[in-house]
Amino acid sequence: MKTTLAILTLDEVEAVPVVLPNIQKQWVDEIIVVDGGSTDGTIEWCRAHDYRVLVQQRPGYGEGMRECIALAQGDVIIEFMGDGNCDPAAIPRLIEKMKEGHDLVIASRNMEGAASLDETRITRLGNWGFTALINVLFRASFTDAMNGYRAYRKDRFLALNADEDGLTFPTQTSIQFAKARFKITDIPCIEPKRIGGVRKAKNFRTGLQLLRMIVKELFRPLPAKVKNL
Repeated sequence: MKTTLAILTLDEVEAVPVVLPNIQKQWVDEIIVVDGGSTDGTIEWCRAHDYRVLVQQRPGYGEGMRECIALAQGDVIIEFMGDGNCDPAAIPRLIEKMKEGHDLVIASRNMEGAASLDETRITRLGNWGFTALINVLFRASFTDAMNGYRAYRKDRFLALNADEDGLTFPTQTSIQFAKARFKITDIPCIEPKRIGGVRKAKNFRTGLQLLRMIVKELFRPLPAKVKNL
């Protein structure tokens, strides 16, 4: 089982020198920095330290992940934010769960032994509320459907139709894996505070985008090829 670690960045020059050295390269088979168009030196720092950088052709979290997955050699894709919000120590635990036969493993901030050091009261309420709504509408049992820190099988992802371009992409992926009845689990993790930079999610706007996406997925049939897996 080969693994590809996708590190998403957008103007994170303060964070990448702190975060990336804590990722042991032997943990995974491939590392790709997926950059959304940084202008602050993030790309230059990563290339100077021998990281492969994919500069997205189009903007957006989801667009960057699809471009990365199209190039990735791994059977398992690991999404990782380069802003400091992801604890590198959880990478081996995500991989171990994937080796147990799961299709999607989410690093949950809401399990026993987990926490977020970066959430506000509003984002905590939003994450809890959207996760609860998704569990009801899609007969799922997520503890954290929202967190982008996760690992999943590439072939399962490619059988789906995750077409969101922006920050709604990870949640759409959660929903589609649940709709397909793929094998899903989670692990507890601590979400550190972001390091410098600017938070990309805007509470009200991102919330509306999530609601729109959830309604779309509620009435959207799964691709026929899912039935063959």
